[in-house]
Amino acid sequence: MFKYYYPMARGNFYYKRLGEKIIIYRKKLKLSQQQVATLSDVDRSYLAEVEEGKANPSIKFLHRISKTLKVKVGNLIKEL
Repeated sequence: MFKYYYPMARGNFYYKRLGEKIIIYRKKLKLSQQQVATLSDVDRSYLAEVEEGKANPSIKFLHRISKTLKVKVGNLIKEL
């Protein structure tokens, strides 16, 4: 039986846009992934996955990242 693979499922689209927003805010502050991860007390490799749209971050994760990036969680998820 052949199954068609959808490379960009709907959920992945939202995760990708969220990741792009995190990158934009991170670069505005001129911070590396490692710096943001350390300041947010999250794993750098997981942050990379979120930025690439490959992970579904928790609210707790988003809260930690938003505090470090000095942006509201609402602004990260707004207009996804």
